[in-house]
Amino acid sequence: MGEGESGSTDRAMERRQSGSPGKVTTLRRIESVSVEAPCLLRIVWHDGGTDTIDMTGAIRGLDLFAPLRDPAAFAQVEVIDYGSGIEWSNGIDYSADSLANLAEEQCEMTGADFRRWQAEMGLSLQETADLFGWSLSTVKSYRRARTLPIAVQIACRAMRRDRETFLARYRPRLAGRPRRSAA
Repeated sequence: MGEGESGSTDRAMERRQSGSPGKVTTLRRIESVSVEAPCLLRIVWHDGGTDTIDMTGAIRGLDLFAPLRDPAAFAQVEVIDYGSGIEWSNGIDYSADSLANLAEEQCEMTGADFRRWQAEMGLSLQETADLFGWSLSTVKSYRRARTLPIAVQIACRAMRRDRETFLARYRPRLAGRPRRSAA
């Protein structure tokens, strides 16, 4: 779901990148929230962006959110604390930052997004292939893809968020020909 309306995937990714080490982060603020369907929220951010967020995973996966399985209870949601989160009438709340994270994770990552991710991470085509254990032709195919497989999207976002995850698997390629080993 995610960022299907104004701004698309780039805006969601830019918002998350602002949380990277060394970058100044801005507190996300919610302007309004509305219910699109059971488990589906439409968030309008203070900056004018919008996200449609599917809350099914939280509602079905966390006992705390079980009361929101009732569509009538889910529909009673409002913005709280000057836009720092949302709250349902039964007291269950969700922060703006957590909603922004869900929105990013639910955005489909395209080949263009994958190319930007590679550039951001400073990876060559071959280093990307080595990182994922793919062939070079697979990397090239994903760079042209309309939508990447979910597992690839999750891996790319995890490596962007957590540099140690990236560094655990990254092996830089050295320029030039390999040296001959002593016989």
